[in-house]
Amino acid sequence: MFRKLPIVLTADTLIERAFKKSKKIQIVDRNPLYKKKKIIISRTDSFSTYIIDSLENYVKKFPSINNLSLFYQELIDIKIDKNKLKKSLGAVDWARKTCQMIYGTQAKSLQKSKKIDFLMKKQQEIYGRISSVLKQIDKELTNLAEAQNIMMKMPDIYDIPTVVIAGYPNVGKSSLLRCLSKAKPEIAKYPFTTKEIHVGHIQRKEKFTIMRFQIIDTPGLLDRPFSDRNKIEQQAIADLKFLADIIIFIIDPSETCGYPLINQKKLLTQIKKMFKDSIFIIVENKADFKKTTSNYLKVSCETKQGIDQLIDELFNNYKEKNKI
Repeated sequence: MFRKLPIVLTADTLIERAFKKSKKIQIVDRNPLYKKKKIIISRTDSFSTYIIDSLENYVKKFPSINNLSLFYQELIDIKIDKNKLKKSLGAVDWARKTCQMIYGTQAKSLQKSKKIDFLMKKQQEIYGRISSVLKQIDKELTNLAEAQNIMMKMPDIYDIPTVVIAGYPNVGKSSLLRCLSKAKPEIAKYPFTTKEIHVGHIQRKEKFTIMRFQIIDTPGLLDRPFSDRNKIEQQAIADLKFLADIIIFIIDPSETCGYPLINQKKLLTQIKKMFKDSIFIIVENKADFKKTTSNYLKVSCETKQGIDQLIDELFNNYKEKNKI
């Protein structure tokens, strides 16, 4: 969704590129005076236009925050701070208008005068004033560059039925996503491996209907108040809050994840209270290592035990909800 965001340059780099571009301009004219005048005017125009167009491109290509889905608004707020982003975009737009005004008011005097010294003085004045405006917003340009880098890595989320995999860190969420779809998230045996959101897809055709899910692997959650959750956990809450039609909650009864079973069940109770409208499928992972006598679906991402049954349950819930 954010793959086409422009690469935002610093003030110094913008100025340097504008000068480099303008210096390439050459004019052919038999009259030396007119040739010099045209070169000065053309180079000034090139410099100013490059700066103004670049700033306008930054503002136009960044999406309007208020027009994004609530999920993306929340994600941007967690990872960037949407008010900070709006402020930076506002500052860049101010700079665009100011540079436009500076060049617009001076361009007429460039056209009218035939005195080379006056033209060169006006040119340097325009260069200096526009450069000064850019340097005033250099911090905001840096903020935009950081936001662009973060937003380009955000996943594409579609308006289709969505399964969100949740649970404590290291219980096997990423492994389960790999079993259910072709997504390949990072997997390692330490907490909070998943720092970003990973998305996979699964579909099944029955008669004339294609049923399709997007499946989201979320960062791990701990059993604690929302105010104590770090930004990685807040991403998981945003997924559950705005996207989840079905929540697969994973429990690790072997406790090899590093967290007691009682804490995992407390988290399950907490999540159920928070998201009453979502369908829950509770699975016990690592069934090849340890099984309990609970009624939860037993799966193993190592041996693929229970995976087909889990997929059937996903699609049965889909059909029941949509009365297919």
